[in-house]
Amino acid sequence: MTRDPHVTGYDDATIEQLVRDVAEEWTMPPVRLDAPSWRERVRSPRSRSLAAAGGWFGRLGQAATAAVTLTVVAALIAVVLTKPQDQPGKSPEPSGSRPSPSAGAAQATPLPRHLLLGDEPNPAIVVMRSERGDFARVDLTTGLINGPLTGKSSASELRVRPDGSMLCLCVEESGSIGGMPTNISVSFDRYDARGKLQSSATVDEYSGDPDPRDESIFVPERPPHVLTSIGFSDDGRYGFVGWSFRAHPVWHSGVLVVDLSSGLTVGRLELPDTTDGEDNSRRVTQAPQVVGTIHSGAVLIARGWYAWSPPASQSPSFTSENDVFTAAFDGGRLTDPKPVPTASDCGPAVVRAGPLPEGAFWIACTAGGPQQTVIRRLGPDNSLMGADVRVSGTSGIETDPTAVSADGTKLYVWDPGTGTITRVDLASGDKKTGKGIAAADTSPLTALGNWLAPATAAKSWLRGALAISPDGTRIYAIGIKEGVGERAMAGSAGVFVFDTANLEPIAIWQPTADYISVAVSADGRLVYAAGLPGVDARGGIKIAQQASITVFDASDGSVQLIAGQLGGDALTFLSPTLN
Repeated sequence: MTRDPHVTGYDDATIEQLVRDVAEEWTMPPVRLDAPSWRERVRSPRSRSLAAAGGWFGRLGQAATAAVTLTVVAALIAVVLTKPQDQPGKSPEPSGSRPSPSAGAAQATPLPRHLLLGDEPNPAIVVMRSERGDFARVDLTTGLINGPLTGKSSASELRVRPDGSMLCLCVEESGSIGGMPTNISVSFDRYDARGKLQSSATVDEYSGDPDPRDESIFVPERPPHVLTSIGFSDDGRYGFVGWSFRAHPVWHSGVLVVDLSSGLTVGRLELPDTTDGEDNSRRVTQAPQVVGTIHSGAVLIARGWYAWSPPASQSPSFTSENDVFTAAFDGGRLTDPKPVPTASDCGPAVVRAGPLPEGAFWIACTAGGPQQTVIRRLGPDNSLMGADVRVSGTSGIETDPTAVSADGTKLYVWDPGTGTITRVDLASGDKKTGKGIAAADTSPLTALGNWLAPATAAKSWLRGALAISPDGTRIYAIGIKEGVGERAMAGSAGVFVFDTANLEPIAIWQPTADYISVAVSADGRLVYAAGLPGVDARGGIKIAQQASITVFDASDGSVQLIAGQLGGDALTFLSPTLN
């Protein structure tokens, strides 16, 4: 259903054949009622709660829109399918020497297992996060994948050391009640460069209890009982384990610090308890996260929470905020937590923080995607420094749209739906915007095909949407072609390349697959793009495509390598820079 650029117009016969192709090939995707959908699997509990917070007005509007759209599409298909063909049994001849759009869709084929078009890439071994939350080791010299590596839960985090060995703060869940775990064990695991486990030691264990008020009612939200979050210090020396668990009527939470050279716990900080909900409401406190260093010897900790009422309603009312703290951090020890009340309403998720001159600092908050990013600047006494800087973007895409320059003075915000990059000067709050070179437009018939094709609903998340070159001169970002409706993305728009000096677009590299993650080699010579399994580059054409990695030459965008058969789980990069 992609428009042929060599065709300047479509006659009635061509349009008729396009609609017939879509109608004949489309089937309702299988749905298991006892298992979460793709979107539910890749979204965090907090993201699901934020999505539900739209209330019944949003669902009513979507239902009405769907009803109208379905009626129009049904009428269109009925008219075209019942219209007599001008030449029965013969497809219209395309103009030019290229295949017609419908023929192009039919000829979509999976990528090769291994195609080397240049020198072997460096790095040639990359460790990826899989869709199910584990990790896998990909050898780009052979196009082979080895994994899963840990067998642990999606909350685990892994880092690759310079010698290729790996360290994992691995999370293992057990004791499910109401579909959610009640016990979590965090371990410090070492793997060699081939992915073989060398040692494992328990860091800590946490247990949470179900809310006793919910024993006699069904709570559609299925709130968690115990949670963790894993992060790493800016210098890579320490790992942070945030934890929270319910002990009715409160949530306990805190952060512990692990020395990554020894695996020993060197610091522990407990934060004030919070309620699990008053009267006819329920509240979940997320595991705290160390989101950034705000000045020498101090970090910012964000602890999100969300609440809903009434608890048994299918359409409850949601609220969400953050408890934000500064804490001293010295030699691995976290001490002296102080609340930052002026940061609590910045946004649903605090994703980054950093220092400003004279003891001030900044925080960046998102709504789980590029729809709205807020940058707030705060003085040493936590007072507001000027108005918030707000950057709007496309709704319906779940990602962290931000990246920080190497010197920490600028924040880049990417909108993958419109191909727009925004640079915010963190000291002054000034912002500048650049627009990427436009990809092929989406025609009405392509939009119709995207609406009908069930695979398009999967393309609403990115993990690693943008990467900055090590020398700071370029930005590489994944674009998404917008489809019809919030959940219908029309596939990849390719890799957009910008000059960081003036945000002028340099190029757009056409996609070989439906990209969901991007990274750049440590020497800046290569750009790696990970492709989604199950669909072609347009996102709406289902094919027997496995996960893939395409390697580009950063100097001219030429494809150097394709590894196209990496299994059925989506793969994403652990970091925007590959060592």
